[in-house]
Amino acid sequence: MPRRGEAHEALSALVGDWAGTEELAASPWAPASTAKGTAAYRAALAGFAVVQDYVQTREDGSTLLGHNVFTVDPATQETLWYGFDSYGFPPGEPGRGGWRDGTLHLEKRTPRGIARHRFTPADDVLTHEIDVKLGDTAEFSPFLRARYTRTQ
Repeated sequence: MPRRGEAHEALSALVGDWAGTEELAASPWAPASTAKGTAAYRAALAGFAVVQDYVQTREDGSTLLGHNVFTVDPATQETLWYGFDSYGFPPGEPGRGGWRDGTLHLEKRTPRGIARHRFTPADDVLTHEIDVKLGDTAEFSPFLRARYTRTQ
């Protein structure tokens, strides 16, 4: 049977309620914008997972909803991230990665491109940065820069 380990314990740094501001680059789905984001991270499945519910409200009033599950691959100890959102794309393969110097690095590959996520929890501040390489572009470019503070 799998056992909880360091990678599971590291995910507990995300647990809590967070709210903050986001700067978003233009994408095929929406123009560049600022947004307010809230996220509730909860330990689940006897500590084998962290579940996140996310709401992004852009300055034009549009919203993006997300439901995400973070867990650990028992064979590799990589952190896995399964994401569902109100855009409706199926989750496909999970994002994969791990913790380096207090930051969770995850890479998600889809038919639309590659996204590199960095989550950095530090005391009562959580930053989330996303760089993307969409379609045939050669380089990664910034997509999201967010700073949240713990509300609970």
